[in-house]
Amino acid sequence: MKKFTARLLTLMMVVVLALTGCGQDSQNTSKNSTQPEAGKTKQAAAVYPMTIKDDAGRTVKLEKKPKKIIALGTFLNALYDVGGKSAARCDVSDESTLPKGTKDLPTIGKVYNIDMEKLVSLQPDLVISEVGIHDKYTSMLETNDIPVVSLNMKTYDDVAKNYELIGKICGDSEKADKLISNMKQNVGEIVSKLPEKNKKVVILYVTSHDVSVKLEDSIAGNVADILKIENIASGIKPEKMGTENAPFSMEKIVESDPDVILVTTMVKSKDDAEGRIKKDLESNPAWSGLRAVKEGKIAYLPQNLFLSNPGARFDEAVEYMAKAVYPEVYGDTDD
Repeated sequence: MKKFTARLLTLMMVVVLALTGCGQDSQNTSKNSTQPEAGKTKQAAAVYPMTIKDDAGRTVKLEKKPKKIIALGTFLNALYDVGGKSAARCDVSDESTLPKGTKDLPTIGKVYNIDMEKLVSLQPDLVISEVGIHDKYTSMLETNDIPVVSLNMKTYDDVAKNYELIGKICGDSEKADKLISNMKQNVGEIVSKLPEKNKKVVILYVTSHDVSVKLEDSIAGNVADILKIENIASGIKPEKMGTENAPFSMEKIVESDPDVILVTTMVKSKDDAEGRIKKDLESNPAWSGLRAVKEGKIAYLPQNLFLSNPGARFDEAVEYMAKAVYPEVYGDTDD
């Protein structure tokens, strides 16, 4: 009887050990199955339903991953940067600015004048719009049961935040994170080389009608802030609520006597911008007396980096302004 009991206990221990081993193997197999293959990076899957608090203060709930997105304005580039696709695009004057593969997409009017009948007829699962520019279309989209996420895209922080969001919506957070990381690293390297003494600038905004100045919440104003450059228009009230421009004041510019004059434009060419400045400003003796004018320190900022948000190329905008203001540190611009 004692021998039988001993054998029974031994058999039970063997079974327990075997079961324990299977459990461990099962756990190990389960763990290994979630690991990426050699040379590959694990991607974080998007989780739906997804609730988004957009930059217009609205709460938007997406029940499932949108299969048909329409990105308006600058968000078309952002969407393609993170691996997404749009079902349509806005008309542009220069098709070279379009992301690869979007030239033949159906068009839905100009950025500031969307053809809503055409857009609604395409029945997208999601529209990504820009705060301020497309606010008037939100209620119409909602009436047609089309979800709309309204975002800001002016500043460096806007780019980082919204690229991350659009990456999550598309289910490719890894690509968005890599773009953001590279941008931040490049900007950090540029900022690390800044001289101790900051310079002063005025940022002019030239249109076919007039000349105004850019405030701190504009793209150029934000880049200046990143580079610790003093924008003499900072703190001035905008000409209209929600805008990023203020009326031009020769008295203010003369009083501040900026080291460099930066020019952003909405005209077709640098020649057109120079013509407007010549017509509006050069006839004023005070303009000719400015130190920056006498020393030829007037830099024209490229439209593809400063008229609309450059997105993941924001670091290029930072580098360009750094060269325009501190050529002795960063070298000259390529113009």
